[in-house]
Amino acid sequence: MSNLVQRLLAAAIGIPVLLLAANYGGYWLMALIGALQLLLLHEWRGFANAAGVPLGTAALLFALLGFDLFIFGHGAKTATGETLIAVYVWVLLVVFQRERRPLLQLGYGALYLIYAALPIALWYHLAEYSDAIRHSRLGALGILFAATWLCDSGAYFGGRLLGRHKLYPQASPNKTVEGAVSGLLFAALLLPALQMLNLARPLPYDYWILPLIVGIAGQIGDLIESLMKREAGIKDSSQIIPGHGGFLDRFDSLLVSSPLFLAYLFLSTP
Repeated sequence: MSNLVQRLLAAAIGIPVLLLAANYGGYWLMALIGALQLLLLHEWRGFANAAGVPLGTAALLFALLGFDLFIFGHGAKTATGETLIAVYVWVLLVVFQRERRPLLQLGYGALYLIYAALPIALWYHLAEYSDAIRHSRLGALGILFAATWLCDSGAYFGGRLLGRHKLYPQASPNKTVEGAVSGLLFAALLLPALQMLNLARPLPYDYWILPLIVGIAGQIGDLIESLMKREAGIKDSSQIIPGHGGFLDRFDSLLVSSPLFLAYLFLSTP
């Protein structure tokens, strides 16, 4: 089975799951977020192990629980207190365990929480921050997903058909400038298409801010993950998703674009 067929089959399963969770929100989305965070943690341990750092899963789960309580609890006083306690418990568990290199463990753990777990958790707020007129029935989270998939598809096919100039060979020798531009242009098609079909009425800034966030910040996330894999000496974060590698490989763009898109919604909504 070719790589393209594997990618299409994985997309045929994964896209409906993500869109349904984004549409229903609530506990369904929380469950998806929690499952993805655990899968990302499993792959993150692979990066740490490749660097010789034993990342204690049980201790890190305390901090992850605290982060999620804060996000899902809307920053309420109780959730904030539980978050602070969970983070300090994690630090104490790492510092006083018998494994060596506790500072490196804390560094890898903190990067996982901030770079991987937190952006996924913010999907909960993106789903809640939707404007039915501005974002259509897809909602803000569904819009971000769709624009990202268009960007990935444009970058993949544009790079294969037109790619001549390397984008950043130190991180990824296969990515090209032409592919990156194609991805940005594909992402820019989403909102005009929804507006033409009378399915959404985006704000004027939305038409160029969304493709910039997805096409630039998202592809930066892709390059960051490529750099991490090269430093760890591995090709893919795992082989869980056929044709895509692991969940870090699949969601690397969204790890950077999700917080930025949420920040834009906060700033652009009266």
